[in-house]
Amino acid sequence: MHGLLSPTCRKTGLTGGVGSRNIAAVIKLLYRLSPVRTDLFDIYPDLAPLRASMKSGDWRRVSGYFEGLPIRADWSVAVRAVARTRGAERFLQRVVDSERDSALVRTLLGARFIVMAWDARSGLLAQYVKQAQWQIFHDYLNRAERLLADATTIDPTNAAAWTERVKVARGLGLGVDEGRRRYDRAAEHCDVPYLAQAELAQNLCPKWGGSLDALLTFARERLETGKPGTLDGAVLADALIERAFMEDDYSLMEQNLQDGSVRSELARAAEQTVLHPDFDPSTHGTVAAHATFAYAFFVAGDHKRMAPHFAALGDRSNWYPWGVWHGKNWKDTFRSARRAARKW
Repeated sequence: MHGLLSPTCRKTGLTGGVGSRNIAAVIKLLYRLSPVRTDLFDIYPDLAPLRASMKSGDWRRVSGYFEGLPIRADWSVAVRAVARTRGAERFLQRVVDSERDSALVRTLLGARFIVMAWDARSGLLAQYVKQAQWQIFHDYLNRAERLLADATTIDPTNAAAWTERVKVARGLGLGVDEGRRRYDRAAEHCDVPYLAQAELAQNLCPKWGGSLDALLTFARERLETGKPGTLDGAVLADALIERAFMEDDYSLMEQNLQDGSVRSELARAAEQTVLHPDFDPSTHGTVAAHATFAYAFFVAGDHKRMAPHFAALGDRSNWYPWGVWHGKNWKDTFRSARRAARKW
């Protein structure tokens, strides 16, 4: 065009000076709007057949998917994927009514009721939850407990059902000892019960009636005895973050995780689990673990150590722990942290 600006460039000023700032602003906006995938069906591609079976309401194919999983693998992520499917309770209830001896469908419907219970309760602090919300919360949890108790009676080796019962024990206030008993049953029948460990870690938090000492002792024991190259022990990141969450001020939380001994402990846990050379990145629970380590190092200001976790995550993440402190805007925080990590 003989050195002349195109009409579009003249109109928008996208050249040098103000134009450069406009381009930067557009790029920043596009980056901010880039997707962050949290749907379990999306972040674990091997769950695709399960999603298709749920959509078509084909119980034979749904049960066939679970039957194809390794017996001592952690089925909990697949169970949670079904449980988070809106409206799944109608299909699952019909199957429960017809399949009188199926532990699997009772596990799935019980897990669905747990999701509905926490949705009703909302993420508010306990003192802000209305009485009507508490009523719905407890009603759904009691329904879940009955179904899951039936499931573990039919099949005592059902580790996924025991995992869900750990969370029910927390919600119904059944006590730390009962939560630990349920975790032990899950661990008895699952080689690496990562989700059960994460649930018990919550039960052991002081906010749910546990103690900081019990929480850290459990998590550290899991790392010490866990098999390197698996998720066994990654729960230590959850425990250290929960200790930091006990601070009332974000700057104090930062100081907690910035401590050199804490960062070293986090690094060791990451190196033995998700960053170990033998680790299988397709393992269910991988995204939750990387998201937890990434958040811990982000708050600690350790961009170099958070980089490999963001590299593994890509556009995938988990609500926890990002959403605990950052609420509805947690994805913006995640994107900013991811952008900083890409510089390493």
